[in-house]
Amino acid sequence: MPESSDTSTSITLLLRVQKIDDGEAWDRFVDRYAPQVFAWCRRHKLQESDAADVTQEVMTKLVRSMRSFAYDASRGSFRGWLKTVTQNAIRDLVADSRKQGRGAGDTRMLQVFDQICDDGASADLEERITAQYERELLDEAELRVQVRVKPTTWSAYQMTAVAQKLPLDTAQALNIPVSEVYVAKSRVIKMLREEVAMLDSSGGELSSIQ
Repeated sequence: MPESSDTSTSITLLLRVQKIDDGEAWDRFVDRYAPQVFAWCRRHKLQESDAADVTQEVMTKLVRSMRSFAYDASRGSFRGWLKTVTQNAIRDLVADSRKQGRGAGDTRMLQVFDQICDDGASADLEERITAQYERELLDEAELRVQVRVKPTTWSAYQMTAVAQKLPLDTAQALNIPVSEVYVAKSRVIKMLREEVAMLDSSGGELSSIQ
């Protein structure tokens, strides 16, 4: 079960960061997404110190892009918008890193940026940012669905879909028929998909809900 303190930091967080004066939202955004950027840097063979420097640069660009790129729900999902913002941030980072006239001390960072800012690396970062957002969508959806179903129904979903326990073992643990386990899992997943679709304003499904 997601922590209750996360209720206001999922989909609403990314909607809030469009407001320049919402300092709390920006702090939470950095706390949640900077680790994804850092992990991306390390995956692409950057040393820890370089990864920290690049993370700061990327987050700065990402924040600037989000502040200047207005989300319009009528034009698609928030997920798609977030990908575009990430693309813009990487594009700006590459452009800045290749500008002429930077000091000699920046030579190493120029090499680092060239190393990670190719098309493959950019796509990898987009996937990481999107995955974090999808995790937040699912957390929020679970919080909303849990209060709408019976405890046994929720437990059946958690045990089978999350903990990956066998339906028979779940039925025995909850003292319910196996058929009820299947029904409960199916019902909760359907409700989660509906909640995710509403939150993302897209009508799409989240691939991690299976």
